[in-house]
Amino acid sequence: MSKIFQWDNPVWIFLGKLTDMVILTVLWMVCCIPVVTVGASTSALYDVSLKLAKNQEGYVFSPFFRAFRKHWRKGTAVWLGCVCVGVFLASDIRLYSRMESSAGVVLLASAGMLAVIFLMTFVYLFPFLALYDMGIKRLIAAAFVTALKNPGWTLLMLVSAGGIVAVGIFVMAPFLVISAGLTAYIHAKIIFIVLQEV
Repeated sequence: MSKIFQWDNPVWIFLGKLTDMVILTVLWMVCCIPVVTVGASTSALYDVSLKLAKNQEGYVFSPFFRAFRKHWRKGTAVWLGCVCVGVFLASDIRLYSRMESSAGVVLLASAGMLAVIFLMTFVYLFPFLALYDMGIKRLIAAAFVTALKNPGWTLLMLVSAGGIVAVGIFVMAPFLVISAGLTAYIHAKIIFIVLQEV
């Protein structure tokens, strides 16, 4: 009975992680309000989540804002670049889906494949930005290579992110309170597995 009140009890550890995910999600959402800061906010989210996944961090607030300041410029540049590429690909897919010729089908398939590659690369960009100190070109190259070398883990990352958001939107709205933190934590665990395989 006395083990219930010990801090290393699995129940307390789980509740602590859950609380960290709620705090991280709220911090991420608040810092994303000016849309330009989504990149820096997401980098900070992954910076703290990667440490939590390795049990290296006990606090969330100050490390989040420290990481936010650290990744401000690069995170914003990567985010704005991703938005431009995403809008370009989405408009291409929309345009090609309205074409009724065989050329339209080929162009739509090509744009769809590029969109999939973009999403696979995107899922690694911000975690790698938090992990490594490298230029944007090398960051994109590392994310691209890692995504293509590990398609199963990459697909799991994409599905877990989509699934968590879908559960929050369509099944249980309060689940959205931990959505960003939980997604980043799951991705952090997967990334450490992937990096061990490389």
